[in-house]
Amino acid sequence: MAITPLEIQKMRFSQKMRGYDPTEVEGFLSLLAEELAARIAQAEKLDRENRYYRQRLEETEHREHQLQQTLLRAQKVSDDITANAKREAELMVKEAEIAADKIVQQAIEQSTRFEAKITELRTARRELQLKFKNTLDLFERILEAEMEDERNTATVLTLPRKRREAAGA
Repeated sequence: MAITPLEIQKMRFSQKMRGYDPTEVEGFLSLLAEELAARIAQAEKLDRENRYYRQRLEETEHREHQLQQTLLRAQKVSDDITANAKREAELMVKEAEIAADKIVQQAIEQSTRFEAKITELRTARRELQLKFKNTLDLFERILEAEMEDERNTATVLTLPRKRREAAGA
């Protein structure tokens, strides 16, 4: 049974002979009632503080849980971004390798075309050199034939000197 300070103050005892001094008893009861009232007020204050701090603790725990969830989501987003960046980088590297292979292949094909053209030009040069040599040989034979023909058909008559002078006069 809980006793309130008011019950203590209202408490009256029957008087008997050789009993306690009523003034002392009433003074003590009054002091006891005040002390009990102070303790009850303190207990109520502590109870309010306790509820306040429990509420703050629950709010803090709730915020902590939210922060943990936010951190987990942020970590997941970070991991996703990192994985995406890695995939994109790998894709870019593969695309670059494909482009490089294509460029190298084009360079090889162009080099092959150049080599074929050079070979073709060398062949054409050799053909022209042979044609030119054959033409020169032909002209040389024609010239020799004409010179031979000229030697065979040419007769030069020489007149003595006096006749030349008289003929010129």
